[in-house]
Amino acid sequence: MPNIIKTRADYDATKAINCSGMKELLKSPAHYKASLNADRTESKALRVGSLVHHIVLEEVPAHEKYAVTPDGLDRRTKEGKAAYEVFVASSVGKTIVSADEWDMCDRVAGSMIKARESLGVTFTATELMFSVDYCGTILKSAIDAVGSDGYLYDLKTSEDASAKGFLQSVRSYRYNLQAYFYRLAYEAAFGERIKGFRFIVAEKEAPFEFAIYELGPELMTYAAMDFEAGLKAYKSCVALDEWPGYGSEVKVLDINAPAKSATPIQFA
Repeated sequence: MPNIIKTRADYDATKAINCSGMKELLKSPAHYKASLNADRTESKALRVGSLVHHIVLEEVPAHEKYAVTPDGLDRRTKEGKAAYEVFVASSVGKTIVSADEWDMCDRVAGSMIKARESLGVTFTATELMFSVDYCGTILKSAIDAVGSDGYLYDLKTSEDASAKGFLQSVRSYRYNLQAYFYRLAYEAAFGERIKGFRFIVAEKEAPFEFAIYELGPELMTYAAMDFEAGLKAYKSCVALDEWPGYGSEVKVLDINAPAKSATPIQFA
């Protein structure tokens, strides 16, 4: 049975391995350990992603959580500084975004909504956060949406939503591991099989095109291998309380070396 987590603060405080943590662990356990205490300073990319998700997934109007900086506000002048201070004071508790960011996010969100509508899908659950015991290890997941068609969905903003561009992102950011991790965790938690995992990807520049992707069996096979390697490493690290880095041995790299999943973790 899942432990439903209601707030992001509670999710962050829940001691469990999630997909982002496993990606760090597959670099090295030392990277994972460092990520637990990393300063999560809000960046433009994080603001943009959060706002897009809010518009697409949440029923609460975005203006209740976000404040848009007024156009033409010149903070280099005395009057502009004063006006900005008034604006900030009136926006306590809200995330401040620029007018350009707001316009871009609105267009990106509109593309994602068109993508969902083109599938004839409604989202039966959104921003679903939970933890579950999987073979003695607690996994936690934050799934963007559960579709009425039996698929799980994740929203991605991208510079390039073409098949070639997104495949590069899949490889760079291990999105196949995300698809595998979320599907496995969901099925373990809720005891039901799903049809698959889909990404809705929208570009951040005109014409704000979108694409919808599922990942093929080869990518998902590598994801399964990475998951098993990551889970094994996590269990070992927790049991020994050792979090090694890359190691000091010489490693050989070559352009035509066969593709592999995660490198096995070597403990002292």
